[in-house]
Amino acid sequence: MSAAARKEEAVDGGLSQPPPTRLVSRLDDSRDENGGPATVSETGKKEERKVQGEDEKEYFCGCGPWHPHRLQIFRDARFFTFLLCLFATIEGALVSGFTSVVLSTLERRYGFSSTATGAIASTFDVAVLVSVVFISYFGGRGHKPRWLGASLIIQATGSFIFSLPQFVFGRYRVGSSGALSTETCLDGQDFTDCKSSTNAALFFFVLGNIFIGVGAAPLFTVGTTYLDEIARPKHVSLHLGVFYMLSIVGPALGYALGGPFLSIYVDPWEETHLTPSDPGWVGAWWLCFIFCGVVSLVISVPFFCYPRLLPSSRAIREEREREMAKRCEDAPKVIEGGNKIRSVVLSFLWEIRRLVVNPSWVFMTAAISSSILVVSGFASFGPKYVETQFGLPPSLASLAVGAVAIPTGGAGVVVGGLIIYCLKLKGRRVSLLQLVISGVAVLPLLGLLLHCPTSDIAGITTSYPDGARDLGDTRFLNSSCISSCNCTSSVFEPVCGADNVVYFSPCRGGCDPTDNTTEADYDQCRCVAERLHSVAPNSSFSTLLAGNSTASDGLCDSNCGMKLIFFLLLIGLGLFTVFMLQIPNVLVTIRWV
Repeated sequence: MSAAARKEEAVDGGLSQPPPTRLVSRLDDSRDENGGPATVSETGKKEERKVQGEDEKEYFCGCGPWHPHRLQIFRDARFFTFLLCLFATIEGALVSGFTSVVLSTLERRYGFSSTATGAIASTFDVAVLVSVVFISYFGGRGHKPRWLGASLIIQATGSFIFSLPQFVFGRYRVGSSGALSTETCLDGQDFTDCKSSTNAALFFFVLGNIFIGVGAAPLFTVGTTYLDEIARPKHVSLHLGVFYMLSIVGPALGYALGGPFLSIYVDPWEETHLTPSDPGWVGAWWLCFIFCGVVSLVISVPFFCYPRLLPSSRAIREEREREMAKRCEDAPKVIEGGNKIRSVVLSFLWEIRRLVVNPSWVFMTAAISSSILVVSGFASFGPKYVETQFGLPPSLASLAVGAVAIPTGGAGVVVGGLIIYCLKLKGRRVSLLQLVISGVAVLPLLGLLLHCPTSDIAGITTSYPDGARDLGDTRFLNSSCISSCNCTSSVFEPVCGADNVVYFSPCRGGCDPTDNTTEADYDQCRCVAERLHSVAPNSSFSTLLAGNSTASDGLCDSNCGMKLIFFLLLIGLGLFTVFMLQIPNVLVTIRWV
């Protein structure tokens, strides 16, 4: 038996401890990036290399002194791509899925304005913007898989913080059994609004999103850089294509699970008379974030066990350097040596300067930021936009947006990667492809101009029968149809009257609770009867009040289903072209820095 064969037998014998440094170098370098044997000529060249100045444990999966032989089968670029896809899936579900789906629910639950929910959504981007430079720099020089594992723990912490208001500020009052019911005419109840906890709840949401943003920052910087280091240049576009395609599964998971979660009442242990289609319904938004927090903790474990380097990392680095058109200049020698903190700071500033004076990188960053602006805006407020402009309930709005955005986005990523792979595009040709796709992506976004006609709301967009039109108008409170109702609540609980006009609440429509003899939720609505009487003055007011003056919970139907379908088709086409830019953007950015 030859010496090389005896060494192979020693490694395959199941030793839990890593072999000597020279043996590690020879055995590991004789495998390709997927763990398979290299050719004889390649092995002969690589056996001359030694692992110099590096711990041999950096090539083995494990933790601390524990590096079992069976665990080494996962020491593969394909398995790391799988782990990175899991990270991207849970991050996408949390940020682009669940957070987008629950924004309108948070507005209803805690009385937030659209400005407040916009601040909640934007804090994620601000946290990424502030932290990504430092994380990319220090994470790129450290143990990249462990940085990714730590970021998952930070993301899980943010998810748990985000869900805290549900447990800190008690149950949802409107609609709970034993709580205040919907205000109707002459019910004599006191509907004082409680908003003292609004600012405190907003603090938890902002703080949680900051943690989530910091935790997500290394994914598309440190993660893709490590993937570029361990995959062969001719295969890296496929690895990145799979990564970005499966990262689309995250928002899909968020939209798919967000609807069912919002179909569960916010306080599952409470009984309620509300239904998911009721404007006062609040779903179990907090379950989404508990789910993401637990899953993030589980996924972080294999990242901590992953090695710092793969056996093929050295050869891939050399091949990558030969492919690059120009190698960047070395850091000035003044940075080297001396005080360690001073050297780190100066090196960091030098790297920033190198990027800023690189015009290719600057313009590419501006272009990518523009596309991200469109995608992140639609991801955050797309469901709410569909909900408000086309009159869909939150659960259906999230499903409609997800059903269109996820398949088109995933298909766009795959098509973009396949175009580069099949046509073997490099350098300037990839940049030309970016230019063409960017021009085409603008046209479908004109679909944002489509919307359904706004419902008439009494006292806001249309007048009451006696002419009162402003909620602050004294005539409004003294309007003949509600003058005796003693309406005090300022909570928006819209009802659609038989006159096809929306009223701010049942009380402000002069309605009484139905006696369950009709399909309507309210009857004897005095304002509805007055409006119908003004249209048909020959009809008896008492007859109209007793018969046709009904109202139902929610806004009136807009009957513009075709506009919604056309809108979703255009948005889907726009997202398809935008996501086609993902792989070209990554490849060009990596090559230019």
